[in-house]
Amino acid sequence: MTFTRNDALRTIAAEHIDALGAGATLLGSGGGGDVSLAGHLLRRALAPAGRRVEVVPATALPPTALVVHAGVVGAPDVLAERLLAPADLARAVEALVGHLGGGLAAVGVIEIGGLNAMAAVLTAAHLGVPVVDGDLMGRAFPRISQTTAAAAGHPAAPLALVGPAADTVIVPAASPAMAEALIRGCAATMGGAACLAMYPLTAAVLTAHGVRASLSTCHALGTAFLAHDPAAGARGLAARLGARPLFEGRIDEIRPPLAGAPGCVTLTAPDGAATARLDHHEEFLAVTLDGATVARTPDIIVALAAGNGAPLRTDQLRLGQSLALLALPALHTWPPGTDGLVGPSAFGLDPEAVTP
Repeated sequence: MTFTRNDALRTIAAEHIDALGAGATLLGSGGGGDVSLAGHLLRRALAPAGRRVEVVPATALPPTALVVHAGVVGAPDVLAERLLAPADLARAVEALVGHLGGGLAAVGVIEIGGLNAMAAVLTAAHLGVPVVDGDLMGRAFPRISQTTAAAAGHPAAPLALVGPAADTVIVPAASPAMAEALIRGCAATMGGAACLAMYPLTAAVLTAHGVRASLSTCHALGTAFLAHDPAAGARGLAARLGARPLFEGRIDEIRPPLAGAPGCVTLTAPDGAATARLDHHEEFLAVTLDGATVARTPDIIVALAAGNGAPLRTDQLRLGQSLALLALPALHTWPPGTDGLVGPSAFGLDPEAVTP
């Protein structure tokens, strides 16, 4: 089975969860958190009597319909260990809708990469409303301001956070920088992670500025990935996914991120004839081959473990590992003037040094 974007999801049921998780992991570009726990919770939520979550494009909703984007924020190690509570996700959305007044038409996906893709579907299942077939990033990014909505001038606030003890914080208004600081500060105070509802947007705004068909694309990508034969190798998988092969080699050096600056991984080809540098922070940021950049954010860079072809997160890289690096096809095109928001300079990289 080869990756194609032609098939739109109409509903999400238990049988879709593995492919959604696989696609979300790939679109995480090495970040976005572990999807497995959210997948288990979603399977549990949908298992009784064959429950399904309706999937709707923003264009199918009335133009003034309210969509609230839901997910989680916090330290990756906390999110990996603390059980994600669907009720807290729902409380965050309900608190924001209550602050705004009116009714909720659907839940939106903040980022289609990583666990927030699953968290939004889980929220919709708990609330009994549809989930929008789209998102605001087209992959995973670490900051809530790195969205297509923000690029179009729409603020993340009003927003609501809910902690594990049902403590609730509502932020009626905030600048992008202040919203980021408040969200991180509240999550830290709530034990390192919190459920989040933000970017309350109309369907008309999402139609104009959101990334379309993200859930459908995520599912199709994951389906193609799960169907691949590891014996076909990285190039066979790249062909199946419509991806660009970038490099294959062994990790010889790892420099972790330090004081906010990106880290990097040095890889050497099996024959020793070429080397590559993989820049990273919470996600993979750029791949430079013998001094020439072959991929850079917002490109979706994937690192696959040699042998089983499993996609690896930045925190799973180890010395001596053999990797295959791929660049997935973008889900959308960022508008001109947004390189400072999602490009190399947004992560402290020299844009001149990582320009293809």
